[in-house]
Order: sequence, then C-alpha cells, then structure tokens
Amino acid sequence: MSNFIVIFLCLLFGYLFRYFKLTKKGGHLAINTWVIYVGLPSIALKYIPQINWSFNYVYTAALPFAGFGLSYVFFRFLNRWTKFSKRTLYTLIIVAGLSNTSFIGFPLVSTYYGEEFLKVAIVSDQVTFFTLSLFGVLLAASCKDIFASDKEKYEYIFKRILTFPPLIACFLALIFHSYLENETLNSVFSSFAATVSPMALFSIGMQLNFKRISHELNALYAGVVMKLLIIPIFAIGTFYAMGLHGDFFRVSVFEMTMPCLVASSIVVEKFGLNVKFANTLIGISIIIGIFLSFVWYSVINTLL
Repeated sequence: MSNFIVIFLCLLFGYLFRYFKLTKKGGHLAINTWVIYVGLPSIALKYIPQINWSFNYVYTAALPFAGFGLSYVFFRFLNRWTKFSKRTLYTLIIVAGLSNTSFIGFPLVSTYYGEEFLKVAIVSDQVTFFTLSLFGVLLAASCKDIFASDKEKYEYIFKRILTFPPLIACFLALIFHSYLENETLNSVFSSFAATVSPMALFSIGMQLNFKRISHELNALYAGVVMKLLIIPIFAIGTFYAMGLHGDFFRVSVFEMTMPCLVASSIVVEKFGLNVKFANTLIGISIIIGIFLSFVWYSVINTLL
C-alpha cells in the first residue's frame, strides 16, 4: 500500500512543481537523463545476472510486438470510418500500441508482485524499446520522411538502438554476469536502481498536460480504449487460451496493461506527428491506467 501512495505522491509533486513553476520549462529532461543513463542501467546490471533464462521469456518478449501489431491493425481498420488525419492516425498507432513498461511498469510490478519479478519486467521493457526504435520509427518516417535517404534512416535506427544505455547495460550484464554478482557492486546498483521509480514518476508528473482534452476527443477515446482495454484483453486471452499460468506469466501480461509509453512522444515529435495530442493521450492514460492497475491485477491473478 505504501508503494501505491508513493506513486501518486510522486506524480502529484511533479505536477505541482510544474503548475507553480518551481522548476524551469524542460526541467524534466535532466531527471530523464539520470533515469535513462544511471537508473535503468543499474536495474539491468542488478537483476539480469539473477535471471535463470528459459523458453518462457519468449512469451514475454512476444507480447510487445503483438500489442504494437494489434494497434496497427485496429487503427487502420477504424480509420475507414473515423477518417483521422495521417499525422493523428500514425500517432495513435505508435503511442497507443506501446506500454509504459519501465517508468510506470517497474514501480507497479514491485508493488503488486515484488521486486524479484523486475527481471521479467526488464525483458519486457527492452523489447518494448526495440519495438519503438524499429517499427515505431519506420512507421513515423513513412508519414513524414526527414531523412535524405533510406541509408540515413536505417543508420539512425541502428544507432538509436545500439546507443540506448539500458540496452548496453543488458549486454554487459549478460557478458559479465559472474562478476556483477559481487556483493559490493550489487549494493551500489541497488542504491541507484532505487531512484528510478520516484524520479521517473516525478518527471511524468511534470509532463502531465490536460489542456487538449476537449480537442480530438474521438481519437483520445480510441487511444485510451486501445491501450487500456483491447491490448490487456488480448494479452490475457492469449495466455489463458495457451494455458500459461503462474506469476511469471502474470507479470508478463501485467506489463501490457500499463499506460502509454512516454518515450513514444519523442519519436512522434522528431517526425512531426501530432505531438500535442500524443502528450495528452499519454497523460490521460497514466491517470486512468494507474487506477485500472488493481482491476487488471485482480483479473490476471484470477485467470492466470
């Protein structure tokens, strides 16, 4: 219960800091830099050496790809009637198709299932980032190509993936796992990893923006329904039909019930898509998603 209170307080503090202008515009970027370059890599270095790899992780890794694919098909089909602009359509597919597996997912997984299951959440998060960096960028680039050539575009994608600090940390953890299990190092990683949840949530609170709720309501409704209803139902139904039960699979599915991925707005902004709408959708999904997390936790635990 205390973790749940911390989540809301961190979001609230971040929002109030921005509302009362206690931080400069863009102040959240410094926090995000710490989280991405120090906090998230520390989580990878702490927990990946503890993973007993098995085929089960294939199921965990498949869900983010499936969720993004489902979002693509759903909005392409829906657009036959809604006639969203191309910018809004592609924004919906990218933002609503990817889960906030780290900034929101990590603290909620710790709250509901315990820290020992963060190793499952890490795998889900790395695959989610890969999906954004590859398929998300390819889709956004097809809407508004800012590159001089395909070679430049693919070089950008390749560089984006290979230079992502948490992914680098994952490779290091896999290669040097025997050395990283040192008690002193583990203690250091634990201290840095503990900063991720409060700082990430505080940063998200600073970015919450509800000014455009009255605009593009149909697209907003569609995005929230896709991310917080259709994808979770799909994930739960798939694992239930396959007879996959137990906490490992519950956590894998639980990560798919998370709100929209904050980092997706970076891709949306870079390629000139509907960034204001994207930020509104992300903010609304976070508020609703946190409230719905207990509902999905209960459903998942009942069925899986």
